[in-house]
Amino acid sequence: MNKNVILITGSNGEMGKALIQRFMKNKSNTIVTLDLNESSNDSIVHNYFHGSILDKNLLSQINSKYKINSIYHLAAILSTKAEQNPEFASEVNINGTQNMIEMCISQFEQYSCVIPFFFPSSIAVYNMNNEINQSVNESMYCSNPNTTYGKSKLQCELDGVNIEKLNNRIDFRCIRFPGIISATTIPTGGTSDYAPEMVHAAAKNNRYDCFVSSKSTLPFIVMPDAILAIEKIMSVSKNKLSSNIYNITSFSPNVNELFDKVSSFFNQFQLEYVINKERQAIVDSWPDSIDDNLARIDWNWKPKYDFNDAYDRYIIPSIRKYYN
Repeated sequence: MNKNVILITGSNGEMGKALIQRFMKNKSNTIVTLDLNESSNDSIVHNYFHGSILDKNLLSQINSKYKINSIYHLAAILSTKAEQNPEFASEVNINGTQNMIEMCISQFEQYSCVIPFFFPSSIAVYNMNNEINQSVNESMYCSNPNTTYGKSKLQCELDGVNIEKLNNRIDFRCIRFPGIISATTIPTGGTSDYAPEMVHAAAKNNRYDCFVSSKSTLPFIVMPDAILAIEKIMSVSKNKLSSNIYNITSFSPNVNELFDKVSSFFNQFQLEYVINKERQAIVDSWPDSIDDNLARIDWNWKPKYDFNDAYDRYIIPSIRKYYN
């Protein structure tokens, strides 16, 4: 049987773990993973490499060992941590992505095969400061992100698109994700993490100190829909894609609505507002609502979970199982 070799960077993050679980269901897949940190997943994936996407010697080792069929480049310094160490974040997020794109080109030179390259971008590329909030499509308000994270994501988008246009040796596919709520992993430094942090705190009978105001609003999806979107965009024929970059979304609650929803399942849950001015400013610069019509048209995107279903059918059952 010919193996389908899938390389995942940042494999021990929330999205990486979910992708591994999905890909393992197909026995024809060989999963190759790269991450700085080891986890319990490492014993069940096919081939695990411990290290950095900045380590060109390690990347060369992986490149020479495998004929890769697709790359899912998830490794990154997330938004809040990126603002704390902008130089390192830019090095990892921009230079590291360039290294992975170069691996795609090297694979083409070896095997004459264009590799689909998935890059997760973010609504952090948008800057809504001083603008009337509205449903934002892929071409609006993304010329001047106001965070290190947003700037690096936008730069990587531009690099991927331009390199594909220049030499056609990479198949660059990108989703700009909204906030992602996972009930099975602990949040790790995203600015939208107040939503998953809230429900994890409630499940542990802890009070939650929210770092943004009650009216703060962002678009969200749940992790199963994020994985569904990745699968869809990576499986569709290239000739059906009118763009390299797509928005997706599901629901856009404010913090007070999130609190009401969580409280309906955990009636003792308490929330206090301890607002962090820097993180509040970041949230305020991002759009309240996302237009994802292009993804719906080109690759039949549609989330399985709306706001109520997300909590009723995924978040609450999963998180109760997680803590029991």
